[in-house]
Amino acid sequence: MRLAQLNRVWQSLFLLFMLLISTALFAEGAADAAQKLRAQLIDLNTLDTAFIQTVYATEGDLLQQTSGQLQAARPGQVRWETAPPMEQLIVSDGTTLWLFDPDLEQVTVRSFSNDLSRTPAVLFIGDLAALEQTYQVSVEHGQLSVFTLIPLTDDNLYEKLTLSFAGKKPTGMKLWDGLGQRTEIEFSNTELNCQLSPELFTFIPPEGVDILRDDL
Repeated sequence: MRLAQLNRVWQSLFLLFMLLISTALFAEGAADAAQKLRAQLIDLNTLDTAFIQTVYATEGDLLQQTSGQLQAARPGQVRWETAPPMEQLIVSDGTTLWLFDPDLEQVTVRSFSNDLSRTPAVLFIGDLAALEQTYQVSVEHGQLSVFTLIPLTDDNLYEKLTLSFAGKKPTGMKLWDGLGQRTEIEFSNTELNCQLSPELFTFIPPEGVDILRDDL
């Protein structure tokens, strides 16, 4: 169960990460909503934010809530660390991805690119034509700017996702999966384009932990 939860966190995180820091998301001739989202993301090179992630059942019951810190830097570097009692760590240097569960004393090592190919995030680093063939993009402006992406095919991990901004800062993300579950990620104390240490994006497994290699 813990590994399944860690994989779910990774799927949510990867999609969020690629939305936030991909430079190849859009091309000329983008639809108006896509152009507006591009304007939100184009100057974003690093991100450092606290988060609260909450998962709800189809009926709206609370299934799980975790909190922690997210750091991301272009290209392909990310660190997602959740606090106890659900302590978990995901680290990528752009080539290798490590998923560490301290309670299980287990590290799963994956290829960053292989994981990308198995997630809908691949659509967000391709050209705009590929994105528009798969997702309908819309935006609503109010106190927050909320961008909604709805897949046009049936083979996506999520049925719908939204990404919210206050000015240039991302404030949260919501994802609905095929089972009707909803994942909400709220950000706070967010810093954009700040200096991040390269050491944040490297990982050396602690001595004595089990190391599982997946698709390397």
